[in-house]
Amino acid sequence: MSQKPLRILWISGLALAAMCVAACGSHPSASTPPSSGSTATASSQAASGPMLGAWWDSDRKGIRAIYGVPGAAQQGPPTYADGTYNGAAVCARSSVAILNSSSGEMYLAHLPLGRPTVIATNGVPSPTIAFSPSCGALIAYTRGGSRALLIQGLLSVPKVSTVDLPAGVFNAQVSDAGEILAAVPATDGSAAIKVLAPGSATSQPVTVVSRFGGMAFLPGSDSAVVADAAANTVLEASHLTGNVSLAQVAGEGDGVANPVAIAVSADDRWVTVANGKGSSVLRLDLTGQTSPLRALCRCSPTELEPLAGNLALRITEPGSGTVWAFDGNGPAPRIVFLPAEPLTAGQGARR
Repeated sequence: MSQKPLRILWISGLALAAMCVAACGSHPSASTPPSSGSTATASSQAASGPMLGAWWDSDRKGIRAIYGVPGAAQQGPPTYADGTYNGAAVCARSSVAILNSSSGEMYLAHLPLGRPTVIATNGVPSPTIAFSPSCGALIAYTRGGSRALLIQGLLSVPKVSTVDLPAGVFNAQVSDAGEILAAVPATDGSAAIKVLAPGSATSQPVTVVSRFGGMAFLPGSDSAVVADAAANTVLEASHLTGNVSLAQVAGEGDGVANPVAIAVSADDRWVTVANGKGSSVLRLDLTGQTSPLRALCRCSPTELEPLAGNLALRITEPGSGTVWAFDGNGPAPRIVFLPAEPLTAGQGARR
């Protein structure tokens, strides 16, 4: 009997040591001082851990990084918030960010606290930026305009070129090799999907959807998936720079319900659809090995913004309220939320 309290203390000590190892690992930290000349700023009370994602905080005028994993994450303090920049776009899969200045310059930075370098001096005003699946390329454009910047070699030596998009484009995507998809609306609510091959000045037709529900390139490929929100279908368009072929991936019977966004996993296996009807996110298996799976959300999914990893996606816009995310990596996809403010002692992320 006298040995029982000692055993309890020994077990408690092991548990405490394990917790320390999990919490005190050598992960990147937003509190790491930036190198001399860097415009990044951060609080000394920064969150730490693996970086799950990041986005521009319009209220704090800086980039807010999310540290942790889906279901257990917290926000770090604003960085790059010294007043030099008025916006940013982040590609979390490779931890790169594009920062925009009010003077029209575009900067490339490697997160969490890499020093920004100018990659374009005559950028697109208030641009919408879409990254390629691998983060190696991007297109910066203005919805409704025609001039755009195509930037390739983001992870090595950036190369900037100007391209002309079809007039009236409201959504554009770029492949890892530089092919560009453009969605152009019509007065009847339909949208023409067109492709612009690298080096070409003329776009070619791909298909017409009754109502645009999103599109995304497959990694390392000139194929893409396109969602039709009126027909409740997901199509795969292959060989976009040659003889285009179309094949239906999923329909209403598979759970597609008024899609508003679509995304593809980093390993090219999964297609994810954000449903506007039913507040759900649908995971489709391009290999056909598993059935479609749907995760319900107490939210209204509006986008599918890739986070770090194979298939983690932010599904609502960041702001002052709760930010929701989809974790599709396991056998049972789930919806989690990313806390709007740093966690305090005793708190944890909830589903």
